[in-house]
Amino acid sequence: MTDSAREMCARPQNGYPELEAVSDLVIVAGGLRRKTVVVAGGERVQELLLVEAAQDHGIVDRVILVGHEERTRQAVRDTHVEVAAKDIIHAEDQQEIARTTVELARDGTADIVIKGGMSTPVLVKELLDIRTRETINLVTCFDAAPIAGGRPMLLTDPGVTTVCTYGRMVGLIENAAEVARLVLGRERPRVALLAANEEEVESLPSTGLGASLTRREWEDMDVYGPLSLDLAVDLQAVAAKRLTEHRPESETVAGQADILVCPGLDTANVLYKSIMEMSKYGIASLATITVGLQVPVTLVSRADPLSSRLASIALCSIYAERKAEREKSRPRPHVPTPAAKQYRVLVVNPGSTSTRLAVFDGDRHTADEEVRHEESQRVSRAGIRDEVRRRLAMIEQFCRDRGIEKIDAVVGRGGLLPRGRRKLDSGVYEIAQVRDGEVIVDERLVAAVCERPEFDHACNLGIPLAAALARGFRVPAFTVDPVVVDELVPEAEISGYAPVRRRPIAHVLSVKETTRKAAEELRRPVSEMNLVVAHLGGGITVAAVRGGRMVDSTIALLGDAPFTPQRAGALPLGDVIALSYSGRFTREELEEELSTRGGLTSYLGTHDLEEIERRIGRGDQTAATVLEAMVYRIANQIGALVTALRGDVDAIALTGGMARSREVVRGIRHRVSHLAPVLVFPGSLEMQAMAAGACRVLAGEERARRWEDYAPEVD
Repeated sequence: MTDSAREMCARPQNGYPELEAVSDLVIVAGGLRRKTVVVAGGERVQELLLVEAAQDHGIVDRVILVGHEERTRQAVRDTHVEVAAKDIIHAEDQQEIARTTVELARDGTADIVIKGGMSTPVLVKELLDIRTRETINLVTCFDAAPIAGGRPMLLTDPGVTTVCTYGRMVGLIENAAEVARLVLGRERPRVALLAANEEEVESLPSTGLGASLTRREWEDMDVYGPLSLDLAVDLQAVAAKRLTEHRPESETVAGQADILVCPGLDTANVLYKSIMEMSKYGIASLATITVGLQVPVTLVSRADPLSSRLASIALCSIYAERKAEREKSRPRPHVPTPAAKQYRVLVVNPGSTSTRLAVFDGDRHTADEEVRHEESQRVSRAGIRDEVRRRLAMIEQFCRDRGIEKIDAVVGRGGLLPRGRRKLDSGVYEIAQVRDGEVIVDERLVAAVCERPEFDHACNLGIPLAAALARGFRVPAFTVDPVVVDELVPEAEISGYAPVRRRPIAHVLSVKETTRKAAEELRRPVSEMNLVVAHLGGGITVAAVRGGRMVDSTIALLGDAPFTPQRAGALPLGDVIALSYSGRFTREELEEELSTRGGLTSYLGTHDLEEIERRIGRGDQTAATVLEAMVYRIANQIGALVTALRGDVDAIALTGGMARSREVVRGIRHRVSHLAPVLVFPGSLEMQAMAAGACRVLAGEERARRWEDYAPEVD
């Protein structure tokens, strides 16, 4: 036992002593609490001998074998490994093995999962259900005499991540850094982003990715790239190239990296296999762990030597125990709300069956109510003024009931404003201003949405309601990112038929706010990010966002979006033409049919997602198939918009009411998570986005736009 191993068996007060050799992992793990391991496919002799060795070294106590019962019992008899009868769990096929294994991890029975005699893709697919992070990656702990003098290092990702986008790489780095802190004892790990050249070269995308990641703000680690392998691990090579003279910012990492992050699976796997070959000659050792899940997983291969497989179990044991230990002792962060710029904003969001109202003091909700209406309202331009008066009375009662007498601004949901041939920019638009104590309403804007909207829809009520409330409270009024904001690139506007131009109708508010939240989570400026955002609500929008602009988007209302709980979405054109001339509908009736009685409603008689999921739980196969079809269409559209960004996507972000559904999110993740990390922001962000837009204008951080600058040339 090395001095490092002796020290690491005890819990230090500040961090952990540094690991001096990979072989010490087994000794250190033997001094910790014995773990319960589950072997997925526990019918092979190799895995039984492996867990027996782990038991002999004091790493493992209980062994649970999941697989074909008869064959598993025979393997236990052949090897004489001690396994309790209750811990041999029968499963008919690989899918059942994987599901049973995941359930044992989910309910806390398993501390570690070992892949045995089964398909890795089948197991990994089910493991997605117990992910705790958006990125799951394989981390290899190794020491090799020819590399960095044989000191222990980490390598990622040689076996799981196939598409290394910016967002995915952030996850790889953060996961590996956690392993470095908990296992290597490196509290501030040094991370090298490997590439074929230390300079940014346009024809080598990995160099640009490394440089971009270096510019990111990182907590408790030093990250630098691009670096070639020799410049990451060899100080002599660094000195020979005088790298730190030319690039002083590389000094903390160059030649002394703790973590090697490869630009892709191919590179990482070749490096991993090279180290494995070295191990056959006694000049290298290695262990692997899959992180980002509820429990650590080791995807051991029969080709790996027993010493490596045993070290992998030890690595998982140390990681699991120290991670739990650190999480228990970690204080919950407190993020205080800034005291300055606390504006009180009334937000009005009208819908066909309800009007949602909220009051924000800064970013804090202080009042919130959804006022239901007796029946679904198709708000036509002929009756919009009457409906404004009816809902205005309800809103005024809401304010009286809550003692809301003073506000700084009111915001109304942006409607289907007529655009003519012009494109409407994203931003905050002024409905009313206060000048010399007098409220001046932009009557042209109010008239446009009331008298000439592109479609009749309840959202058209937002602007006239805000104008009326502005007069009553004597405050300015705004609308933020109306649904007709158009940032499409020219190629996305071409429909395939010259007289028809693709013009978006989208959940712009939601997409823009989700983009801001994704940027905060990835700690990257919005201007540098590429995202695919899917708003999943009563309507669905899927948008490609480049640098904060929606460069392509589905058309959410009577357009080409996926079908929704109530909307039909994209339909075969020939059938729509036939339906139009069938004599069954007027134009208005057909629009109503396809936008309120399509989608899930048309197949299942309800748009209530919770009811549909209850039906599925009771074995309703039709409900299961229709819901899966909607998920399929959403995922299909996400994939299409990934190509609009040329595959360079930092993350896929899901938001809206349906993002609360475990089945919907799980289904989308299974289909698209290989493309980019999937971030989930459940629920509606639109009320918050509207209030935030008004606050930015009131605080002088953003200038309100004037409708007259975009109004159609002909009224």
